[in-house]
Amino acid sequence: MRITAALIALISITNAQSNFTSFIDYESKAVGLRDSKNEICLRVTFAVTIINLNINGTQNRLPFDLTSAFISGYCAKEAKGDALLTATSVHNNREKVMRFYFGTKTVLVKKYEELRWQLRNVVYEESYKDETVTFKSDNSSIIITAPLAQKYVCKDRINITLHSEGYNDLIAEFSPDIDVQPYGPKSNFYLCERTRKRTLAESFQNKATIFSGVVLGLTAVSAMIGHTIRRHFIPERKQMYENLGVQ
Repeated sequence: MRITAALIALISITNAQSNFTSFIDYESKAVGLRDSKNEICLRVTFAVTIINLNINGTQNRLPFDLTSAFISGYCAKEAKGDALLTATSVHNNREKVMRFYFGTKTVLVKKYEELRWQLRNVVYEESYKDETVTFKSDNSSIIITAPLAQKYVCKDRINITLHSEGYNDLIAEFSPDIDVQPYGPKSNFYLCERTRKRTLAESFQNKATIFSGVVLGLTAVSAMIGHTIRRHFIPERKQMYENLGVQ
């Protein structure tokens, strides 16, 4: 048998994946991988909906349930290594596959270099009979990222656009609660920018509402005090108020 470069790559991937087993937690909706020591080395929690812009109307939203899919992939062998999570679903002879590629990169944050992990690429592949269509994200879609020692948490929806030549785009919609830990379990978390901004805006709005209530309350009390002072210390007004009670 002739050994080609593609076959060598396939053997390498198979060997890499053979050291890892998948798990699905139906209660928390988490899926991921365990290493040879049965320790969790990759864990994600989110719901995914594929929005197919090639389909008109309201039927273009296609849920992709990770907990109902076959999970495979591999974890990073070292801190700066790559990781892959693959979810495969087969229904009515139609195979749908989602691949999530993770990697690390040193980036400049506030004038300091920081090693961060990234969801570098998202791939959606759909096969029916002998036809396969593949959609991929690009470098502009690196949205899910966090410092290497932290997990990524988001309480808001995240959209990643996927492209394929000759087709309209797909949108992979990630729904909260989003919890991504591709480099082992982390207790510290990085809150996504969208949730941080929304939380700050809501906090400011709540404080503004409370402040407005306090101001209105103080205004009302001041008016009552002023009313009482005018009634009791200005003779003409005092007599007028007393006459109002005379029938």
